[in-house]
Amino acid sequence: MPNIYSLRIVREQRGLPIAEVAAFASIAVDRLADIEQGKREPSRKQMERLADTYGVPLYNLFGDAIPNLEPLPQDFRKRDPIPSSLTPRGLKTLLASGRISQFSKQLAVELNYAPAKLIRTVRQPGTVKRRATEIRGAFDAWYKPRAASFGFSGTTEQKFMNALRLFLEVQGIVLNVNDAPENDYMGFFLEPEAGLPTIFVNRIVSSKKAQLFTLAHEYSHVLLGEHGISDPFTARNAIERTCNVFAAEFLAPMDQFARIVEALPQQSRSDIFRFVDTVASRTLLSKHAAAIRLVEGDYISQRDMQIWRRRFTAKPREEKDEEREASSSGGGVPYAKRVSELGHLPVVLAKRAVDQGMIDAFDVAEGIGLSRTLQEEAFSLAARRFDVALS
Repeated sequence: MPNIYSLRIVREQRGLPIAEVAAFASIAVDRLADIEQGKREPSRKQMERLADTYGVPLYNLFGDAIPNLEPLPQDFRKRDPIPSSLTPRGLKTLLASGRISQFSKQLAVELNYAPAKLIRTVRQPGTVKRRATEIRGAFDAWYKPRAASFGFSGTTEQKFMNALRLFLEVQGIVLNVNDAPENDYMGFFLEPEAGLPTIFVNRIVSSKKAQLFTLAHEYSHVLLGEHGISDPFTARNAIERTCNVFAAEFLAPMDQFARIVEALPQQSRSDIFRFVDTVASRTLLSKHAAAIRLVEGDYISQRDMQIWRRRFTAKPREEKDEEREASSSGGGVPYAKRVSELGHLPVVLAKRAVDQGMIDAFDVAEGIGLSRTLQEEAFSLAARRFDVALS
């Protein structure tokens, strides 16, 4: 018989309404309410689904002791950040990233893995823009001699994002890019005590350029030590605005941005929508980020921005849909897609641990969610890219 107090309290600690849990776990809401009140006894399968929904071991819902779960990460989408409240699917994705982070940390400790040190000044005092400039300089110096060896395909922003991912991953950051409910977060940064620092970028709605901006934004969270969930395009507090300043300066330094804008013919600047589209097409910035950057450079007014934003928010998928129409890609091979979702670092650590006989293919599948059928090719791809990154 489950502990009915645990059932209700765990759900409340996770911040989940009973109706959302019932729908996600495929249990009628009235039945779940009866189960929580001890009026009905659940089946084993129902209890397993509830444990999976809450991200806790099944025994936590049966024991006498009521679990005391840690609060969820801060929600930086709020004006005053508070512990986040997510949908069951958004919670499941976040907890999955946490598990990959912890498994990777365990492997790193056993392997005596030492991350590369490619940046020297990131924690020294200075302005946000200066920090962004220093890190961009370090990144460019690292990437330029390796660009041909990486052999990345795709658009300029895809190549840049792939390179930036490896730049961060060889320095010990786990980087997941996967789908999550669009209203839960665009990205997040986790820093669990038992895991490695982890960045997640939501790819479900945003274009490649918006994903790139989100990645740079979340990396600023890493530098600040502010872990939580974010949407950089709805910055409502000082931390989010600081992270956006960093991301914009890193991806489109103002001096370079100004040269691009001022070289445009006047007819391209007369219509706000055409102006933003043109600037975005010639930089690494998404349309939204380009519009914000134009305001910062005094190229458009706040009123212009509001006019542009009203149309943009009415069609939030437009940029991604345009990108999809223009792309001829079939989505890539399964093992490469899976490496992109999990990140190179967990895959490389898993490969090294398998090679040394510490774990086997079943452990890898359980620990990071990389199926046995994809492991050999995924190991090869991740290891090859890491070798180039560290050469």
